[in-house]
This record gives sequence, C-alpha cells and structure tokens, in this order.
Amino acid sequence: MAYYLEHVLVGNRIQLNEGVQVLGRHSQCTCIMKYDYMSRFHALVLVKHGKIFIKELDTNNGVFINYSPERIGTEWQELSVGDDLCFGVKINGEVAVEIPVTFGIFTVKAEELHSHHSLAVVDGSNVHHTGEPSSSP
Repeated sequence: MAYYLEHVLVGNRIQLNEGVQVLGRHSQCTCIMKYDYMSRFHALVLVKHGKIFIKELDTNNGVFINYSPERIGTEWQELSVGDDLCFGVKINGEVAVEIPVTFGIFTVKAEELHSHHSLAVVDGSNVHHTGEPSSSP
C-alpha cells in the first residue's frame, strides 16, 4: 500500500514513502509544501508497517485533522485513509466557506504499490526523499 496526500482543491499529490518525511516550506524538507501559513519545518509524517502517523514540529500555526478546532500537537497521531489534514489553517468543516487554493489542505489517500516513487511533486517542485530518523512510534 502506498500512501499519499492529495490537495483537496487542485489535486497535487505528495507521495509518502516508508519512513519519515519532513513537511514544510524549507528547501531541506523531504516534502516541500509552499502553502499559506506553512512553517519552514511544519510536521513529520511516518509511514511504518502499513500505518501512517503525523506530528507537529515547532510550528506557529499547527496541524488540524478532520477540521477539528484542536491542533494535533507534538505527539504521534495515527492517520486513516480519508482523513483531511489542514496545515497551518483552522477550517470549520460544518460551514460552507470558499477556501483559497493557496491553503495546505490535503486528504490522506492510498493506492496499491506498483512501483517505487522517490519524488514528491508539489507546486511544481521536485523534492527527493531522504532517510528515516531514529525516533518514531
């Protein structure tokens, strides 16, 4: 199973390889995401043994799952296919509002793994994935 994040409005995909990915605006992130309110180093995503986890890094604007008003914080949170992730923006999922395409709002998706992809393509940028840090759930 291969996990990826898909932007809810424009369909950009971020491939999530086995191991840890650093998500953020900085060029040293393994997945560069240049969206409004994203921090330079915003979150870590871990794919391990068929499961997917996320936690915030030292970010001002946080990560929100399924339009919850509460930030996820710096402890690992398990994700499921179909979860919506809001990076840096708190969106009320019950109120119809026009969401700018420049907001980092993604849905967790999965597909059968047919070939190994080592690039994440976001906002026209190719970003190589690197290795996995030792601290993980």
